[in-house]
Amino acid sequence: MKKTCNLKDVAKLANVSLGTASKVTNGIYVRPELRMRVEEAVKELNYTPNIIARSLKMNSTNMIGIMIADISSPVISKVVKGIEDFNRRKDYNGIIYQTALEIDGEMRGIETFVRNKVDGILFIGNTVDPKTARYLKESNVPVVFIMTNYEDEAFSSVTIDNQEAAYVAVDYLCRNKHRDILILAGTKEDPNAGIPRLKGYKKALKKHQIAVRKELIVHGGYRLQRGYEDMQRILAEGTAFTAVFAVSDEVAIGAKKALHENEIRVPEDVSVIGFDGIEMIYYTEPALASISQPFYELGQKASEILMERIKGKHDNVHVVLPFQLIENRSVSSR
Repeated sequence: MKKTCNLKDVAKLANVSLGTASKVTNGIYVRPELRMRVEEAVKELNYTPNIIARSLKMNSTNMIGIMIADISSPVISKVVKGIEDFNRRKDYNGIIYQTALEIDGEMRGIETFVRNKVDGILFIGNTVDPKTARYLKESNVPVVFIMTNYEDEAFSSVTIDNQEAAYVAVDYLCRNKHRDILILAGTKEDPNAGIPRLKGYKKALKKHQIAVRKELIVHGGYRLQRGYEDMQRILAEGTAFTAVFAVSDEVAIGAKKALHENEIRVPEDVSVIGFDGIEMIYYTEPALASISQPFYELGQKASEILMERIKGKHDNVHVVLPFQLIENRSVSSR
């Protein structure tokens, strides 16, 4: 009788790790050359994954659905690394679905997760439409939000205190004698970053008895190009300011480029502080001050909570992790 092969045989023939072979057979992205080797091994061995049978036997597929907005974001990639490292230790696999911040994309993502019988869902950094929330509840699997501000007893969450973090950033500028502080504030309707970070900005100004000026509040996005374009427009309009608080490091770096092109020196003429603490802040000149989020730890903690929820060990919880002010050379005193 011909011996039935298993995934270890596929991995050995393809000369890849068992984890890589598992990702390919579960439809998870790996480098094309690795995928090709695994697919060729699967064909040669006539291997057929029996995920459904495993699910029926163990009441688990050992798969987690990971919903993200944009995989190219340096913020998201660090969170996902924390998740993947945790999953690897627990012998779980992740199915990543990118939504591009579209509700229809979220619906399709949830459908994909349910179809693949995931044991739980991690929802990263998107706003939550009521339709999405209802669909997540109907999926009947545990859900943990990461960097997502949505209060509902049906879900767990892991975040930082965005309002307090923004307050600390702007208070730092105020303590350096800045009073004309421009905020590149993200989107008006965003409950995750835009709204709470603007509240933190206003709270710091109030503490230092500085009036809030509408012309110094500029709503936009969170990526490099938006920071660059918004700053070019602000400079063309002639708005006066001595410091900038950007609600993401990417926006801050884009803004710094526009300042440089207009021969405005950082920090001699204008101080700049960002938000996130991505690695890129140390490779700008001068190094960018920022609020550092514990992205890797956010992914790890959310995965830990989700695993406990899958096992039915506790009710939904809401965890707030600490942030850190990074005082780099892009901020100077007036």
